[in-house]
Amino acid sequence: MWRMRWVWCLLMLLICVHARAETILVISDLHMTENSQDMVPVLQAIRNAAEECDAVLVLGDHANNGKPAEHALVTDCLDSLASQAGVRVYTVPGNHDLNRSFDRASYQEAYAAFGRNTAFSQDPASASCAVMTDLGTCLLLLDTNAVGEDDHVLPDGGISAETQDWLRQVLESVPADVPVLACGHHPILPKAREARTPGAQKTAEILMAYGVRLYLCGHDHGFYTVEENGLREIAVGQPHAYPGMAGCLRVTDAGTEWHMQSLFREEDATFQVMKAASQDLAWRMGSGTLKGTRYENDTEAVQWFARAFMAYVEEGLTEEVCSDLLTDVNAQKWREIETRTVVRDWILGLLASPPEPMQTLMIPMSAIQKVWRLPDFLLTMKAQTAGSNSMSMEP
Repeated sequence: MWRMRWVWCLLMLLICVHARAETILVISDLHMTENSQDMVPVLQAIRNAAEECDAVLVLGDHANNGKPAEHALVTDCLDSLASQAGVRVYTVPGNHDLNRSFDRASYQEAYAAFGRNTAFSQDPASASCAVMTDLGTCLLLLDTNAVGEDDHVLPDGGISAETQDWLRQVLESVPADVPVLACGHHPILPKAREARTPGAQKTAEILMAYGVRLYLCGHDHGFYTVEENGLREIAVGQPHAYPGMAGCLRVTDAGTEWHMQSLFREEDATFQVMKAASQDLAWRMGSGTLKGTRYENDTEAVQWFARAFMAYVEEGLTEEVCSDLLTDVNAQKWREIETRTVVRDWILGLLASPPEPMQTLMIPMSAIQKVWRLPDFLLTMKAQTAGSNSMSMEP
C-alpha cells in the first residue's frame, strides 16, 4: 500500500504542471473480422474525431470471434490510431475478445500497449488494471468477463470477489482530488443486472461507496444511461451502426461533461448506407413480429413500428413524439398482439417511458471517499470469533 502511495506522489508531480481539462473519445463493440473492409471509412471517421481528443477509450468486443488474426488486425488499427491522431488508446476486453485459444493472458500481451504497460496497478485475478492518463485522470479498466465450464466465456460476464478486493485497494490509494472514471464491457446497473452478470451489484456498490460517479460500458450495442445512488452508467453503442455516433467526455476539476458526437455528415455515403440498413432492420422487425397475427399484411402497422424504431435510434423520443405515436390508431393494433410479445412490450415500453436524453450530460466530480475498514488482523480475529454481533464496515 505504501509503495502504491509513493507511485501516486510521483505521478502527481509529473502532471501538476497541467491544467486539468481532458477530452476522451469513447467507442465500443467494433466486432472486427479478418474481412472488415466496410469498417475502413468508420475507422477513418474515428481517427478524425480522435485528433481533437487527448485519449480514446475502447470498451470491448474489438474482435468478433476472438481469433488471433482478428486481434492482430485490431491492434494494428489501434496502433495506427494512436500514432496518426497523437492520442493514448485504452482498452478493456469484451466477451467476444476471449475464448479457449485467446485467453486473458493472450489479451494482456496483445493489448499491453493500450493501458497495461503504463498501469500503476494490475489485478492478479483478471485483466483489470488502473492507469493514470497524461493529464491526470485515473481510469479503472475493468475486466468484467467470467469463464464457465470447459473454459467457456460467459456472454453476460461476471466480476469475481478477488477483482472486487483489488478494486477496493486501488480506490483506497487514489488521492481525493484525482478524477476517477470506471469502465468495463458489461453493464453493472440497474440492480436487476446482477441476475445476468454475477458481481455487478457488489461492484457498483464499491464504486458508490468510494464516491465514483461514472461507469462506462458497451455490450448492448446501444446508447442509454442509468443512474442509481449517485453512480451514472453510460452505455455506448457501435460507431458503425446508424446514426454513427461516439461518446465524448471532457474531464475537468468541476466534473465530467458527456456529449454524443457524430462521426459522419448526413451526406456521407457511409451514413446513408447505415441509415438504410437501420430502416431495413426496423421494417423486418415490425413485419416479422406481426407475422401470423391479424395485422400480418397491415402496412400501416409496420410503418408505425418503423417510425417509432427510427425515433429511438435517432435519440428523437421526445415527449411530443411519444404522445403522438401512442395516440396513433396503429399503436392500438400493437397493443392487441398476443404473440411475439417481446418486441411489442419493448417498443410500447419505450414510448410510455422513454429513456433519458443523453445528447449532453454533466456528471459531478468523483470525490473519492476513504471507506473505514478494520485492519486485516482484526478482520481475521473477528471471523474466528463465534457468535460475534459486530457489523462489518467494509463496502
